[in-house]
Amino acid sequence: MSLLAQGALVIGGAAVVSVALLRVARRSPLNERFASEVVEHSKAFDFMGTAFAVLLAFVVIQAYTSYNDAKTGAETEAEAILQMSRTVEAFAPQQHGRLEGLLVCYGRAVIHHGWPTMKEDESGSPVVTEWGTRFREEAVRVGINSSIQRESFRQLLEEQDLRIEGRRTRLAEAIRTVPLPMWLTLLLGATLTVGWVILGARREGSFLVQAAVVGSVAAMVASALLLVWFLDHPFAGESGSIKPIEMEHTLETIEEEEADQAVEITPPCTPAGDALEA
Repeated sequence: MSLLAQGALVIGGAAVVSVALLRVARRSPLNERFASEVVEHSKAFDFMGTAFAVLLAFVVIQAYTSYNDAKTGAETEAEAILQMSRTVEAFAPQQHGRLEGLLVCYGRAVIHHGWPTMKEDESGSPVVTEWGTRFREEAVRVGINSSIQRESFRQLLEEQDLRIEGRRTRLAEAIRTVPLPMWLTLLLGATLTVGWVILGARREGSFLVQAAVVGSVAAMVASALLLVWFLDHPFAGESGSIKPIEMEHTLETIEEEEADQAVEITPPCTPAGDALEA
């Protein structure tokens, strides 16, 4: 079931349950007393509703910032790989072929190993780390025979730092940013907000109007909590989640540019980024 379908079920379920509780509350013999006393403490309800709204807004902003940073990190990493593949063209053909092949393997590993690992909320894929290490070891052995190659090597090191920083950001934001105590506080605030609306409904009032109000509040609160959950899981693999599109485009661009080069690139890995057996 898709995330949108699951979200619709949760929001609809929250509204239905809230309306059902409203009906029970209206039939309670304590309804008149609760409704009148809730009105007397309306200032307390206003404070609670405001506090919940402010807390929710803060968490949404924090979660969105984390989501945006994760997207930026993935884009930076992919862009760095593309620039590195162009920089290594300045080296000897054999060295160029080996370095670019390792970059392709790194990109494939990010797509087929890195993303599934982040979906499980782990620190990172060892396969991706291995290809990054192999590229670094190959790069330090590159021969420098001209000023152009010297400048290219310096630029390659800078681009390598950008790649590392992009991956570090991507992995850091894959970890949940909203802690459990914050979730508990949000759920408590949501429950109290909807609960006070239900308790304040008088039996003499129109059930349809009260049901519309209670259902709307419950649906809005549920959708806000779902939004926080979505932003807190940027690599969940659902509709709207961050996908390795930039890295896929990078590999496609590298493949297109290879066709215009005299150097044959043979990546030492499978299409899924796994190392080939020697």
